[in-house]
Amino acid sequence: AAPAGLAADAPLVIALHGRGADALDLSSLASEVGPGRYRWIFPQAPRPVPLGPGAVGWAWYEIGEDATVVAAREQLVDFLGAVLQELKTTASRAALIGFSQGGAMTLHGGLSFPEPFGAMGVMSGHLPAAHTLQPPPDRGALQPIVQVHGTEDQTLPIERGRDARDWLQKAGFASEYHEFRMGHQITGESLAVVAEFLSRKLV
Repeated sequence: AAPAGLAADAPLVIALHGRGADALDLSSLASEVGPGRYRWIFPQAPRPVPLGPGAVGWAWYEIGEDATVVAAREQLVDFLGAVLQELKTTASRAALIGFSQGGAMTLHGGLSFPEPFGAMGVMSGHLPAAHTLQPPPDRGALQPIVQVHGTEDQTLPIERGRDARDWLQKAGFASEYHEFRMGHQITGESLAVVAEFLSRKLV
């Protein structure tokens, strides 16, 4: 969605929600991260997750099933290409960010896309099925990535975030990595780091 008065060619931010949430879960970020500066898209994951009587959330992949991660990655890459084409913008003028499962898909989708994004942000995410991920050669020097993770995260323990950081470093990516004393959540402090990163990379 492009807020009123925003330039038609303003940078684009695509935000991917976590498991059990829906497309609206991260919609408040549009008013918190560079308000009035970006266009925003909030895709909804394709797999339903029963949450209780009459309630359903959505997931990008099934936990522990690498094949579903690969399928989600391919679907996301196709979606990203279609969105950029429809909005007549380039990956370099767009950011891909995500929370939890959305952070995992940010890495899988962003690093598999044919061109580097202007920025990628991974919030309390990790890197499942890492052995299936093969970024384009020499992508590391071209892809800005920021990671934030909580040291008290009970859902995806801090070691999962550190493992993703280490994988990225070994693959040639120089991610900006930050830890906070928080659980599996987005706090004002952690979001401020992501917002500042986008302000530097999306111009």
